[in-house]
Amino acid sequence: MKLIRAVCAALLLVGAGCAAVSYAGMLFKGSGSNFVPGPTLLSPVTEDIVLTGKDFLEFKWIRTDLVRTDHFDFRLYKGYAATASNRIFKQQFLAAQYPVKLPVSMFEAGQVYTWVLIQVYLGGEKGDKSFSSFKIIEK
Repeated sequence: MKLIRAVCAALLLVGAGCAAVSYAGMLFKGSGSNFVPGPTLLSPVTEDIVLTGKDFLEFKWIRTDLVRTDHFDFRLYKGYAATASNRIFKQQFLAAQYPVKLPVSMFEAGQVYTWVLIQVYLGGEKGDKSFSSFKIIEK
């Protein structure tokens, strides 16, 4: 933790700014923009998915700073482009609602999907977007 504070202080001295540094679930803020890193996605992440015999597809990520977290914004898009016209699912999930399970009926074999996750904190501050694409190869 001392190292992170030292790095942040050094960046401030040279004028680079140090918006936010996260270490073991703690958030340190300096001056500059309000950058807060997005959640680390675990699954599915750039992989081919087989849904044969499954009822749900589970979405998992590393959950940190849950005490300050209000909810997660979850979005699912058909294809690689995360645009409103490609969005097929959008919902807010409380921190305790984990993992997110979506029914297999939402997915088509041979299609690529992209999921986006944003951590929203109690004061309304949002972390950066995390996203990953995957392909359903068999259903």
